[in-house]
Amino acid sequence: MSRMIRYLLASAFVLLAGLAAGCGGDGGSDTAPLAEGRWGHTAIALEDGRILVIGGQSTPSRKLASVEIFDPATEMWSSAASMSHTRSSGHRAVLLQDGRVLALGENDDGAAEIYDPATDQWSAAGALVQARTWASATLLTDGRVLVAGGLDATKAGREELMSAEIFDPATLEWSETTPMEQVHAGHGAVVLEDGKVLVVGRYMGELFDHEAETWAAGGTPTRERSLGATADVLPDGRVLVTGGRFQQGGWSGAIVPVRTAETYNPASNTWAEAASMSEPREDHASVRLNDGRVMVIGDSETEIFDPATGEWTSSGKLKESHGILSTASLLPDGRVIVVGGRIETDEGFRGVNVVEIYDAVEGW
Repeated sequence: MSRMIRYLLASAFVLLAGLAAGCGGDGGSDTAPLAEGRWGHTAIALEDGRILVIGGQSTPSRKLASVEIFDPATEMWSSAASMSHTRSSGHRAVLLQDGRVLALGENDDGAAEIYDPATDQWSAAGALVQARTWASATLLTDGRVLVAGGLDATKAGREELMSAEIFDPATLEWSETTPMEQVHAGHGAVVLEDGKVLVVGRYMGELFDHEAETWAAGGTPTRERSLGATADVLPDGRVLVTGGRFQQGGWSGAIVPVRTAETYNPASNTWAEAASMSEPREDHASVRLNDGRVMVIGDSETEIFDPATGEWTSSGKLKESHGILSTASLLPDGRVIVVGGRIETDEGFRGVNVVEIYDAVEGW
């Protein structure tokens, strides 16, 4: 049986199962679904405009090595070669300068691998110096990849890391670099206009200079955000940080999602409060649109931040609930594709196979 036939059969089965279970919504998305529901996956926009969806998990105990590709020209999915390792929530993927994709994290031996879209093959990419999960992985302007912080993947407990390392695609080698000032896990990281990397941690920001391989203070955010926040670079060079979790009442208090947002200004190395979102969000998705605005997607509600006015406006409601840990990617024509997510059912958590596309004129 060919791989395409297996994919079509799997897609039909999952779609029928979703309909039988009564997934909610008002008729569902018109976009072809994933062959397998998943959350905690990564989604990479390839150079040819296709979207590569990697790993994740379909249930709390089922981690995935499978990979799927969305073609915006046909709005259909096809299966791609599976990874050598399962990679669930907490792994990272980065588009390299030559168009290949690096996947790392979520395995205790630190093994990384690279996908080549031209051949539909994965190949070994060495092993991290420190096996880790929930780290950040950022493409530097010189083509190398900075991996910073995260949790020690070799230990069952939550041991946060301040170490950092760099991957060189030319040699497939990993090397240690200067550690951060604080431990960071589940944090955000973006490349600024000057090529430095801003890491947005719980209590502070840190700046990495790839030429000197040194860290410097990146100011103090207006509030604590532990895990689940997003960070996007705005057209004027500032960074918008949204949502995340906050622990009320110290270590013994409840962890709650937040609706606040803030911006970082690289020119002054300062943080400032921004208008709050309409509702609290954690482990949500965000994407910068072609016009410079930023869309955030959480569960079924979506909204857009306009840096020109500093205000949020609703961008409509998804047809299905995507819960948390979905992905949002920009398509070549400016539309936004939202893939998967995690919802809770009577049987426990399960991955969503629903895919939806936003059009600025037609909506969802």
